[in-house]
Amino acid sequence: MKTILFLLLNAIFLTFCHPVFSQEKIALIVAIADYPPESGWMKISSDNDIPLVKAALLKQGFKEESIFILQDKAATRKGIIEAIKKQLAGKATPGGIAYFHYSGHGQQVADQTENSDEIDGYDEALVPFDSPMRYVAGVYEGQNLLRDEELGELLNEVRAKLGPTGNLLAVIDACHSGTGTRGMSPARGTDISMAPADYKVAHRGSTASDINGLEGRNEANLAPMAAFFGAAPNQLNFETKDENGNGVGSLSYAFSKKFAEAGKNTTYRGLFDQIKVEMSAIAPRQQPQAEGLLDQQIMGGNIVGKTTYFSVKSYTDAETLVIGGGWLQGINEGATIGFYPPETREHNSEKPIVTGTVNNATAMDAVVYLDGEIAKKTALGTWAIVLEEGFGNLSISIKLDIAENLPLMKAMEEKMSKLPILKQSETPDLFVIEKEGKVLLLTKDDFILEEITSSMSANGIAHRLVEKMKGYAQAKFLRNLEVSSYYIPLEFEFVPVKYDKRSGAVVENIPIEEKMDKAGNIHFKNGDAFQIKVYNQGEKSAYFTLLDIQPDNVVNILIPDTNEIPADYRIGPGEAKLVKKVFEIGPPAGTEVFKLVATDEPIDLRNIVASRGTSTKGISKNPFEKLFAETYLEEETNTRGGKAFSLKSENVNVYSKVFIIE
Repeated sequence: MKTILFLLLNAIFLTFCHPVFSQEKIALIVAIADYPPESGWMKISSDNDIPLVKAALLKQGFKEESIFILQDKAATRKGIIEAIKKQLAGKATPGGIAYFHYSGHGQQVADQTENSDEIDGYDEALVPFDSPMRYVAGVYEGQNLLRDEELGELLNEVRAKLGPTGNLLAVIDACHSGTGTRGMSPARGTDISMAPADYKVAHRGSTASDINGLEGRNEANLAPMAAFFGAAPNQLNFETKDENGNGVGSLSYAFSKKFAEAGKNTTYRGLFDQIKVEMSAIAPRQQPQAEGLLDQQIMGGNIVGKTTYFSVKSYTDAETLVIGGGWLQGINEGATIGFYPPETREHNSEKPIVTGTVNNATAMDAVVYLDGEIAKKTALGTWAIVLEEGFGNLSISIKLDIAENLPLMKAMEEKMSKLPILKQSETPDLFVIEKEGKVLLLTKDDFILEEITSSMSANGIAHRLVEKMKGYAQAKFLRNLEVSSYYIPLEFEFVPVKYDKRSGAVVENIPIEEKMDKAGNIHFKNGDAFQIKVYNQGEKSAYFTLLDIQPDNVVNILIPDTNEIPADYRIGPGEAKLVKKVFEIGPPAGTEVFKLVATDEPIDLRNIVASRGTSTKGISKNPFEKLFAETYLEEETNTRGGKAFSLKSENVNVYSKVFIIE
């Protein structure tokens, strides 16, 4: 949503430093999944967003009775307006916290203002339950849509009640661009605008800009506000699946995970950066947007913060416990959990009473199978602490849209049967389609990963498709791989430069702000160049390597280079190091991810890439090297079978940055 209204968020609020005298938290979640059939809107999975968002809010200190849900038939234009006025503005108190969430369809609508404030001549709007898709002159012309300006005015009422020491966050999981041409995964929007067929926007001159009529208002008495959006206005906003296979909004999913894990000092910009990393794995073609005062602490710092331990929720038997933390808090299948006496602050120097492995995780709970036995009375009082983080598995789901009698179907099923990570499903990540003399491998958001002529042999086609599937699975897993170490929390930043290509010498540094949009997204063009600067704010020296995941799922090792050794890239505690190597941007276009992997001893991933994971077979290696090697799944008889990965994070740190190649 390109919204005019949220540009008011860019105003400077000088009243941040006032002490917070009340921090009551209120929330409104609007979710519309099942629009009337006659409306023309397809059914989406917004109903599945509700428990995710609600669980994340509860984790961060919202009370059950303060979270109001407006769903489906109740979420008419009138219903949404009244809910904002009653449940948010009506209950907001000075210095309090308010959260507004919308999951549903979005649509562009003709800008009817005399002096247009939209360059493209369209407003963005939320689609309430009672708003049909199509424009019919004299019958329905979009009067039930909730335009961005209107939403802005409503949220301004909330901000006024919260006052300058309050805080408002809005999350909009909708889009205003076209739906997928093949209808593979639901998109929350349409390419049908709410405007007459002959609507012209040529009169929109260069003087039009993305501003709103509230720019001149005195905002000193309004609460600061930030807003997140699932995609740019001209992009699709596709749904994804959660760990349990349920369809969910991609932004709702990413926000819920990262918000649940956020610490008290996390800023909106930091949270948004984490959301971008998450969405690079689940929706790599989308570019989430953010507006507002992004450098303030989330909700003024008034959240519970990241949990260092979890409680035992229930005792199944002497060898099975359920803990009160799930994948929303980063506890995935395969994680190793230690159970300690309560008040154990330094678990590294203590021996756990018992350890166990997470067998199954839901959003807020996890079942742990113990390595030994523990009495019920003892278990219920323990602190459960993550010793090795679990990262889920490499499994992806595939739908084969191929005639049963074709040799290709048999060849694909035979190939896939040897790779347990590739699972057939009716709600897939990837599609294989045989059509008009070609075989296509498509992502759920309608992007062609591979296109092969049907004249090739069935076995040849199957081999190429499976190789692409493995690459997709690996890249998706690696994009989402985040590990935090207290001891070696290395980070890096981009340093754009101009350089002499013949000598390699840097001629000029360019401010990174020149490469950023207002939301902080970094955009590079073909031929742009940069260096990276690495920071170690931890307590120990570390070695680092730089991993690159291209938009086409190709994985590269950029540091160390061919003629270098891993030990060259050492950085001491408190140091900053500018890497002299200059990187130049080239195709393909899309969302690219750099991952800085820090370890307490040198590691070398180059041979693993060159050998596609086979260089570590049967050899004891660094745990991260072993994990990285296994992501290649080179052997079709791979024994891991898509099982979960885990890694002791104490001596490994993975820091990611996402950028867009135009």
